[in-house]
Amino acid sequence: MPTKPASAPKPSFPAGLFLMAGLFAVLGWGGVAAVIFLTLPFLGPRWVFFFSLFVAFTGTALPAVWYLNRRFVAERFPAESVLVREAIEAASLGVFLIWLQAGRMFTPFLGWIFFGAFLAVELLLRVYEHSRWTPGAPVEAEPANAQQTEAD
Repeated sequence: MPTKPASAPKPSFPAGLFLMAGLFAVLGWGGVAAVIFLTLPFLGPRWVFFFSLFVAFTGTALPAVWYLNRRFVAERFPAESVLVREAIEAASLGVFLIWLQAGRMFTPFLGWIFFGAFLAVELLLRVYEHSRWTPGAPVEAEPANAQQTEAD
């Protein structure tokens, strides 16, 4: 009976990401509470509300994104930058849908359309990263301006 090859052990939650997620969640939700309870609904506090909500959603989504990747990714575990990018995408989607609801333009169909669009962007980014991966190379990609500095 053939046996399955042992998969690489999944990493535990990195301390740096844990600190960032906690800090973002506390500061973001604190900012949301401060805007709701301490300000009047004018333009400036509204932008502070959406920014605080974005930071809060990013910090809250980061552990969930890490867990989902740890649970469902069968091959290489993604880099920390990929986890942060996915948390930012989740936060962007959440804030965008709340912004639509504030203008009374949100419908469930529109929510599913935007969810599908965000999911398609993430899947295309994953395919792009998978196509550029080499077994011996470090996980992080080179900075975009590396070609400019070599030419100078």
